[in-house]
Amino acid sequence: MTVPKNWFSQFYWTGAVVGSLVLLDAVLWIWRSCRFGAQDLTHTHTFAAAVQLESWIDRDPPETVPAAETSSRVLAAVVGLSMYCIHIAIRLKECVFDQPTTDARMHVGQYAVGMIFYIATPFAIVADAYCAHIWQPVSLWMVAAAAVLFAFASLHQWRCHRILFQLRRIKLQHGTDGSYALPSGDLFEYVSSPHYLCEILVYVSLWMATGFQAPTLLCVVIWTTVNLSITAHESQMWYRRTFGDILPQNRRMLLPFIW
Repeated sequence: MTVPKNWFSQFYWTGAVVGSLVLLDAVLWIWRSCRFGAQDLTHTHTFAAAVQLESWIDRDPPETVPAAETSSRVLAAVVGLSMYCIHIAIRLKECVFDQPTTDARMHVGQYAVGMIFYIATPFAIVADAYCAHIWQPVSLWMVAAAAVLFAFASLHQWRCHRILFQLRRIKLQHGTDGSYALPSGDLFEYVSSPHYLCEILVYVSLWMATGFQAPTLLCVVIWTTVNLSITAHESQMWYRRTFGDILPQNRRMLLPFIW
């Protein structure tokens, strides 16, 4: 059973809505703390949802983090959620306005997994910030480095997507007889799937914004890396079958100069 690949935009609509609501919850906590004094995290709907979830699966609920320790945690969550929402907004704009439509389809299982991923990721960003027992304040330079990595990955992913979209439009203009063209320019000079590499770097930057101390978010990074590495390998095999010797020998699959 399959569904249209054009439904991919539904992932980003869902991620945008859920991410924005979780971000709003964190921002409102900061606003209330500034106006009424420090509050513990039981005043956030996200923490309350975590307590309810733990009770459903018959586990001990997460301990309430003392109010005095919450500011740096929530700020780290706000930074990570803000970057995530920006990333989702960019991808949603590309899917709705820039990406040519396609007749390709995907398995309904892939659709279900993707929907779960984009619902769960905003909660993964805040889960450890709200509930982890050990959490050190994140240094400013670490947050700045995360922002720089996020900007670098987002910019180059946007550029690489533009290259792919343009090649797709050219092929559509020539109909089904149009030949495939090998992408070139930007990071395509180094790897065959730079847009996947940039997607991985986006999620690494979210983890970096927490000072590399969010194990739940690390699971998201690992999932993204494994999933996109498999997809990148399949793309590389397709490039080799389609273009043969035309494919530059020094163009790696996912990591420049390495792999």
